Formats: sequence, C-alpha cells, structure tokens
Amino acid sequence: MDKYVVVLAAGRGSRMQSRDPNHSKVAYPLLDKPIINYVLDVVKAIHPAKIVTVVGYGGEITTELAKNDSEVVWQKVINGTGTAVLQAKPILEGKKGLTLVVYGDTPLITPETINNVFRIHEKTGNSLTVVSMVLEKPRGYGRILREYKTNQLIGIREDRDCSEEEMYINEVNAGMCVVDNELLYKYLDKVDNNNAQHEYYLSSLVEMFHKDGLKVGTYIVEDAHEMFSINDRVQLAYAAKIIRKRVNHKLMLSGVSIEDPKATYISPDIEIGKDTVIRPNTTITGKCKIGENNIIGPNVYLKDVVIGNDNLIYSSWIDGGEIGNSQKVFDVKKFE
Repeated sequence: MDKYVVVLAAGRGSRMQSRDPNHSKVAYPLLDKPIINYVLDVVKAIHPAKIVTVVGYGGEITTELAKNDSEVVWQKVINGTGTAVLQAKPILEGKKGLTLVVYGDTPLITPETINNVFRIHEKTGNSLTVVSMVLEKPRGYGRILREYKTNQLIGIREDRDCSEEEMYINEVNAGMCVVDNELLYKYLDKVDNNNAQHEYYLSSLVEMFHKDGLKVGTYIVEDAHEMFSINDRVQLAYAAKIIRKRVNHKLMLSGVSIEDPKATYISPDIEIGKDTVIRPNTTITGKCKIGENNIIGPNVYLKDVVIGNDNLIYSSWIDGGEIGNSQKVFDVKKFE
C-alpha cells in the first residue's frame, strides 16, 4: 500500500523572538542542520510515494530547505491544522493509500516509531490512528477522549476547549497521525471552526470518523521525547542536547573514541572512520568526511572538510578544503 506524508511547516514561531518576523521557525539549526531537514530525512526513510511540505510564515526559506525532498504547497491563511493539510489536496486527493501527517518542528522522531504507527494502523484495521503520549503536565496539548466502558477513542479536545474535568486527562495528542488518504480528503472539507480558537483542527476528524462508524485508535509512543515540538530557544537547545547525545553514542559504537561527549558537538551527517579520537571542545559540522586513526582536538572547529587517515589536528578552525594523510595541523584559522 502506498504511503504519503504531509509535513506541517507553516507556523510563525513568534516565541523564537527573532528580529526578523518572517523567519521560518523550522529553519533554525540544530547542530548546524535545520529542524525541517531532520523531519524530512526521517520520513524519507519510510520510502513514501510522495512527500508534501506545507509552508506559510517564512515560506521562502522553508521552500529552499524542503524542495529537494518534497513537493511544497502554501498555506496563505494560517487558521489551523485542518486547513494546512487541505492545501495538499490537489496533489493527494483520490490516491489510494495511507497518509502520515507530521509537524515540521519535531526533529526527534525516529523512523522506528513511524514504522510502528503504520504497522499498528494496518494491523488493527483503523481508518485513523492518532499518536498519543502520556505526560505528567499535559497543559497546552489536546486531550485524548475515550469512551468510559470500552476505552475506545472518541475524540480529541483542544486545551482551550477542555472542561475542568478534561484538563486532568494526561494522555494527549502528540500531533502525528496516520489516516486513510481517500477518507482524509473526503472529510476535511467538513471540518468547522466551532472552537475557542476559531481554527480548523485536523483533530476534529477523530469525532467525525467515530460518529460515522469508522474505526479510530491510538498508538501511545513509548518515548515522549520523540514528539517534542520546538517553539522557543530553550526548547531548541534541549533538542540539540538530545540529538548530540544520539550522534555521539552512534559514533562511539561504530569505533570512534570521544573522550568527553558533553564537550563534543558533531552534526548528524558527519562520517568518521574507526579508531579516530575526538578530544574535548571539538565541533564538527556540515558535510565533513573524516578517515581512520586521526586525533582531532582539543579546541578544533571543522566544517565541510575532507580528512584522510593518521592525522593530528588541534587548536584549529578549518572551514572547507581537504587534508590528506599523516599530517600535523594546528593553529589554522582557515584551510582551503
């Protein structure tokens, strides 16, 4: 069955407090890689038939970042997730298959979780599967509503529309779902904005599907960190910390020594060969490719550099270029 992806990346991101009011939130870098490109790389890993990215505020910037990996559509009026997904209708309407809807500001999602959502969706025969998570402090999230006797999902109540009792529900909508594509665009036109925000919510489909006898369910994500959404610079730094830990862990398991992971910053697309040692206060970004048995650091910054084997590099700032084999490099401001 064909899979499709709609990436929602139209939000303003006003809490980032940029001096440029049109700055794209999803363009902010995490370890020198834009947020949106983490999401696109993850969804590409499931080999969808088509990816559509919905842009809005700062859309020119987002388009440049997304256009090589997806088709791009514009949401001219920012009035809800329902309207956002509707912008992909000219591309996806009528296509048989399943559509994943995911936020473009959630860079911690893994391919394993996305594949699990699809697996559960198909195994249970759902028409719509909502990804949910359990939080100690659910404020700000839509609450998962279940039928008391059967525990069946019957709706999602957005935070500002919750009753006092519903505010205490700690299972929340994580913002990602898988839905039958033909049904998605059949029902989206019927979504209204009868809520406190006067927005058209994609989550309204849950109640609509349920009322029409279509099967809806949830996938409760094991690690809520994966669904972490970035809205300000504090959250940006928090996400970078998690990604840095993942990158360093993967490199160390592959045969790279990192003497102090807390003092090492390596972008996720870097290649480093076995027996290379990374010493403290080292930053490696861009598209660096580093060979085997090198000693790099302390106090090194590398960007877009190709490095051979058996080198010693310390106290250097190197932006671009190549270094061969068996060289000693230090106190360099730029190497081209």
